[in-house]
Amino acid sequence: MKAWNIFYQNIVQIGLVKSKDKIVLSVSGGQDSICMLHMFWRLAKKMQIELLTVNFNHNLRKESIKEAEIVKNLSNKFGINCILESINVKEYSKKKSISIETSGRNLRYLLLENIAKEYKCNKISTAHNANDNAETVLMWLLRGSGNFTGIPQERNIDKKLSIIRPLLSVKRKFIEDYISTHKLPFCTDKSNFSDVYTRNKIRLSIIPLCEKINTMAIEHIFNLSRIHAIENSYLEEITFKCLKKCVKFSKRQILLDLTMFLQYNKAVQYRILKNILPHKKHNSYINLIMYKILSSHLSIHKISDKWNFCIKSNNKACFIRGG
Repeated sequence: MKAWNIFYQNIVQIGLVKSKDKIVLSVSGGQDSICMLHMFWRLAKKMQIELLTVNFNHNLRKESIKEAEIVKNLSNKFGINCILESINVKEYSKKKSISIETSGRNLRYLLLENIAKEYKCNKISTAHNANDNAETVLMWLLRGSGNFTGIPQERNIDKKLSIIRPLLSVKRKFIEDYISTHKLPFCTDKSNFSDVYTRNKIRLSIIPLCEKINTMAIEHIFNLSRIHAIENSYLEEITFKCLKKCVKFSKRQILLDLTMFLQYNKAVQYRILKNILPHKKHNSYINLIMYKILSSHLSIHKISDKWNFCIKSNNKACFIRGG
């Protein structure tokens, strides 16, 4: 099976999982996470690892109860402890003034981290796949973020805990084939077919069109994101060293030494601006600030309700907090 082979290759070659790891599996009950749960159960027969499954009821859909039952029953069948968590996403969304989608994601990761630490686990595994990665890259592209790194395969939370995504290079089609072959139960989230969310519009319209143009589109986007992630990591190291020399931070302002800043390569200049820009880190804003710097225009430019940008006469640029 292609899905299992890629999963196992990621485990062995990349080293996402090691002997004696204690791993929290975030399992929603959908095809991706059920596939991941089954694969980790198989992996536990080959490696000395401990597993714990966690399912979240967002209290947004009636189907969540059935999803929790599937995860609980399957975990019991595999001899894996399972935790069922109930979270109030709507309340959190209103409190933080963020979208329902972002609220759900933030709450899940916060609780997963707490659970991992409580049960002394060193890794959290999510079931993001190659299609999810392609959707993320395209979404960031359309939003003008200029970031093609996609979803990281592994991310350290601290020295003792990391998030891994062993299915990240597996296409959704391979996951569907795996589920069908092993006759695994799963639930389908109907909200995935709603075009209200940007990600769903990309998933339902743009991705199929890309694959019509090139059947290897998902793989190509994944390879692009991995290469860009490596390049991005290297350039960020250089940028951080340069940033420390030409930027000074205080409570009410961010001061930029233009004499030193303009000596750097343009790629580093743009990255410095992206790192220090206090609001809307989009390409259009970075280009605007760069234009102001090169034109040496001394007027104040309002970039948000809280921040202004201006060029000073002593060859300094400044982001000033208003209010």
